[in-house]
Amino acid sequence: MGLQAEILKADMTDSKLGPAEVWTSRQALQDLYQKMLVTELEYALDKKVEHDLWNHAFKNQITTLQGQAKNRANLNRSEVQANLFLFLEAASVFDVDLPCHVKSSQLGISNKQTHTSAIVKPQSSSCSCICQHCFIHLGDIVPYNSPLLVGRLQVTSIVHSGSW
Repeated sequence: MGLQAEILKADMTDSKLGPAEVWTSRQALQDLYQKMLVTELEYALDKKVEHDLWNHAFKNQITTLQGQAKNRANLNRSEVQANLFLFLEAASVFDVDLPCHVKSSQLGISNKQTHTSAIVKPQSSSCSCICQHCFIHLGDIVPYNSPLLVGRLQVTSIVHSGSW
C-alpha cells in the first residue's frame, strides 16, 4: 500500500494532469488511507497515515482552493469558492447524519464497507489516539469555514426551535 500511496501523491502534484485526474488520485488516496486506518490501525499509526491523509488529501487542496478563491483576477472565482465550500463540507463530514450537515453520499463520497474479517483488532489506546488525531484535524478545518459553519448552526437552531 505504501508504494501505491506514493504514486497517488505524485499524481496529485503532477502539473501535466488535469483537475479531474488529480481529483481521482486524491479520492483514491483517501480511500486507500481509509482502508488502512480501518483494517490496520496499528500499522497506520506507526506510519502516520492520518497525518499524510490530512496533508495530501485535504490541507494541500484547501490551500490551493483558497489561493484561487482569493485571487481577484480569477474569472472562475465564484465557482472556486463554491468548490471550496463543498470540499470543506466533505472534509468535515463522513457518513454522519446530522441536521446541520449534508450526508456524505450527497457529496459523492462513498462509504465502502470493509470485510470485518480483514480487520486487525487494534489496541484500545490506538483507538483513543486516532480519535484524538481526527478531532485535531477536524479542528484544523474550522478556521477555514467558521463563518459558513456558524451560519448553518444558527439556521439549524432556528428551524429546530420553531422560531422561524
